Amino acid sequence: MVHTNLLAASLGVGALGCLGACSDRPPTHPGGPATPPSGLAVVNSDYVSTSISLIDPATDQVTSGDCLDSGTRAPGVTLALSGDVALPSQPQQGHLVVAIDRSNSALTWIDPTTCTPLRQLDVSTGFYANPHDVISVGATKAYVTRYERNTAPTADPDDLDDGDDLLIIDPSIPRITGSIDLSSYAVAVDGAAIEARPDRGLLVGTTLYVALSNLSHDFTTSAHGRVLAIDTRTDRVTQTIDLADWKNCSTLSYVDATNELVVACGGSFRDSDQAAGSGIISLDLSASPPAEVARQSVAAFGGRPVAGYAGIAADGALGFAVTYGDFGGPTTDQFWVLDTAAGTARKLADSSDAFTYGSVLVDADHDRVYLTDADAATPRVQVYRYADPTAPVRELAIDANPTLGLPPREIAWY
Repeated sequence: MVHTNLLAASLGVGALGCLGACSDRPPTHPGGPATPPSGLAVVNSDYVSTSISLIDPATDQVTSGDCLDSGTRAPGVTLALSGDVALPSQPQQGHLVVAIDRSNSALTWIDPTTCTPLRQLDVSTGFYANPHDVISVGATKAYVTRYERNTAPTADPDDLDDGDDLLIIDPSIPRITGSIDLSSYAVAVDGAAIEARPDRGLLVGTTLYVALSNLSHDFTTSAHGRVLAIDTRTDRVTQTIDLADWKNCSTLSYVDATNELVVACGGSFRDSDQAAGSGIISLDLSASPPAEVARQSVAAFGGRPVAGYAGIAADGALGFAVTYGDFGGPTTDQFWVLDTAAGTARKLADSSDAFTYGSVLVDADHDRVYLTDADAATPRVQVYRYADPTAPVRELAIDANPTLGLPPREIAWY
């Protein structure tokens, strides 16, 4: 169900205007971002403090080692960054950097040329909403996945405070304009109340694909994964794609050459065998409904659950994965390259500890892949080149936050 809130008061907490950065630009290809990438943003955090830094991918130079941090509070922007901040999975209109503050349930738009916070929007509507992604559709429209459900919503649907939904916003003001309730698309499990928990989204043409994690409110029970297709012209769910057997599916990649959506599933942390629910699924979007064309178990990755995956390298012939380690256990995080046709993977590196490797980002135009490495002694963004797909090599390591020394956790295009 779609709820609109066109007349409600803006929830922006210090809208400072668009400053000429909100021009509408067409996609670069059918599955491409609403605006082509301009640079790299990195979230550096010890989960208490956060700093956002910027990298020029053409020169590998850090253009701003501390563009915005938890101590920054610009006039008109009332919330400083918390220790739990993420970045959108795709570039936004106008090449702005958007900080997704999960603890504060707030979005902050940042001008990367001056590192000035332009505006901020509270997307909580009165509860802990835990936003996970922002997907830009145009200069005046974007979607926000709200991962949490409100346990005590008001009776008025115009309050838009149910959660477990896609919030519709106008980022140029900013304000909330509506929501798409996704709670009814949660996968049912006997004896448990499952929430849809929309996570990452990916725009392909005029269709938005959203991964549902399908977990109970206390995270003790999980259902199999599901992806929704949403028509961005009507804000209606048009397709439901079930990912049988695998759980906690969140990361999406789009392979333009084959028109395939690649979904990575991490498995449930509460299951005795988390790896059994983890893997990678490829969906042919030219079929109606989208058809599963490949399924890769984690056997190729030494039987370890997948923590992150980017599946677009070499037109989908290669994928790069991070697998989970164990706190206090014998296994650390590991970084892998997957030959998708053969279904075989090769380990490229081991981390120094568990939960040290973060996000994986492929630069398909330059045969490179970025990996955040929060090593306690030398935190770096590791850069690998895969010009020879049989032998990717580490090319360099970038100190993204030399001023504060916070470890990198996430990297994304802006």
